[in-house]
Amino acid sequence: MKSTFSLNSISIPKFIVCFLILSTLVSCTKEEVASDIDFQRHLVGGTGSFQNTFKIWKLDSMAVDGKAYALTTNQKKYTKKFYHSGAYIDSDGFAGTWEISELNALNHVTTGALATTKLTSKYEIVEVNSAQLNLKLLNTTTKYEYFFIISN
Repeated sequence: MKSTFSLNSISIPKFIVCFLILSTLVSCTKEEVASDIDFQRHLVGGTGSFQNTFKIWKLDSMAVDGKAYALTTNQKKYTKKFYHSGAYIDSDGFAGTWEISELNALNHVTTGALATTKLTSKYEIVEVNSAQLNLKLLNTTTKYEYFFIISN
């Protein structure tokens, strides 16, 4: 007696159960959850995935010593472009590297005209989300607070 496989030999309920189990196993993939620091990095500079390798932030407003500061025409055009790779460039032509090594702390190093000239700036991230970035410049006598909006 020859045995051949056919759908007729499997009952419909067993077939449905097998199909559901198989589709569940195939669709379950392990997804890593980003840490809070990585999440902030992704908000500031993109995730590094296709078409999300950088973020451009445009200066929207500014406060000096807690008081609103009227932006000049050029300041209203100012942008910072943070790349996921850790590089940055601003619309004034300065460039360098940036990092978030701890939650709510943004540091960037600007390289000057000479490769040996570097300026490190430390900021507190007051707020960051997909639409806005609020930074306070640290370690200065005058307190500067910058409010950026997403530009890309």
